[in-house]
Amino acid sequence: MAHGSTVPFEQLPNEILYLIFESSCTDNLIQEYPWPSERLSLPAIAYLPALAISAVCTRWRSLALASPGLWSQFRLEIAPIEKTTVDTQSGFISTLQFYLTRSADSPLQIDLETQGRGHGPRNPLTLDLILAHTTRWKRFSYTGDYDLGRCEGLSEHPSFPVLDQLALRGREMYIQVTDLDCFEHAPKLFAVSTDCLYPAESDLRWEQLTSLDVLEARDENITLLSQCTGLAVLKLRSGSTVSFGSSSISLASLKSFTFVLTRKRKSSLEKILSSFAFPSLTELMLYSEYNSNANIIWPLDAFATFISRSSCILTTLSLSNVIISDLNLIAALRLLPSLANLSTNNLLDPTGGSPLTSHFVSSMHGLSAAPLLPKLQSLSIKLLRTSFDDAAFIGMISSRWMPDPATGLDCLRSLVFHFLDRELDVELYEPLWRLDRMGMRVVITGKDNNCNGP
Repeated sequence: MAHGSTVPFEQLPNEILYLIFESSCTDNLIQEYPWPSERLSLPAIAYLPALAISAVCTRWRSLALASPGLWSQFRLEIAPIEKTTVDTQSGFISTLQFYLTRSADSPLQIDLETQGRGHGPRNPLTLDLILAHTTRWKRFSYTGDYDLGRCEGLSEHPSFPVLDQLALRGREMYIQVTDLDCFEHAPKLFAVSTDCLYPAESDLRWEQLTSLDVLEARDENITLLSQCTGLAVLKLRSGSTVSFGSSSISLASLKSFTFVLTRKRKSSLEKILSSFAFPSLTELMLYSEYNSNANIIWPLDAFATFISRSSCILTTLSLSNVIISDLNLIAALRLLPSLANLSTNNLLDPTGGSPLTSHFVSSMHGLSAAPLLPKLQSLSIKLLRTSFDDAAFIGMISSRWMPDPATGLDCLRSLVFHFLDRELDVELYEPLWRLDRMGMRVVITGKDNNCNGP
């Protein structure tokens, strides 16, 4: 039986095997021990898929050694120098060197994590090893508090000819402008993510970016956003209700905007929505970092003005940790007739209940006088509170499966629904399981279980 189960896999051509191996080797963890508060539950080789694959059999080894791309993506975790030993450091360096050698000339995708402020006047050997390959860095992500601007090999601002994605975030401190400056010679850079408070002061080529993720929307960053005229993706993380003055900033090419609230206390979106115009926007995502608290207050008038000012056609909306009434939710969705994808998580009304009331559900019904979201194809809901009109919801979803073309409704293709505070009544939701068997993607789960159909 075991032999029969392996024969089909053994018969796969190398081209297919490589694709499987490639998807499995995106996170090779090369970790310097002992890492504080970390304990591996599996042998170290289990965290090194490229190495593990090459140890299975002669064929797999030959394919792995002939595929430098499998060795080019790795995550490095450097322990504080006072917690390392000669033996563990030697094994760590040997493994890293092995990966760098096997990756040959392939572009490197590196995630580097460090603890502490640094290891003294000289670079850790780890840094020296990867800095010898800066011409191959394609994606570089760093989390830690090293002063990169003073690291030998980076302080000279080397060339990064193929680097296109850069992420720099501090662990206990913010990334400094001098850290960003190290990467000013990156002609292909298109995506930057950083928690630097004053990125506009950096010498990075902001005008060439198409994706930007910055920690705070500070007044000082108006210059930065004005420079990023080609942005298609923007994520702003803010702990304050900021405003960029009386006039709005227009980003003509922006297609995706995400706003993340980084503080626990309640905050309104009014000022942030009043600060922008995005005429090409198709995707809007709003959420708080604190998933347990709904703390983003929904400003209906500001949202309506934002949509009118932008004259955009939204197709995707994601709301998480938002305080909004059912009436305001209905009114907001009325403004978005082209919306195809809706995702909600942890929504609460001002009284502490759920805005997904019977009235809201009925407004979504395909047989109502003017159904909300006629183009809706994908619906994802994570529902707080136990009170919910299950029967009305089941009827509404059923009404949007293969609707009469005369109604003008698109067919709902996907439903993902999770009850956060109650168990799932499997029998009650049998009508939706039938839709799943007919072709709709239906995933429904309840509290403390993974049930997805009978």
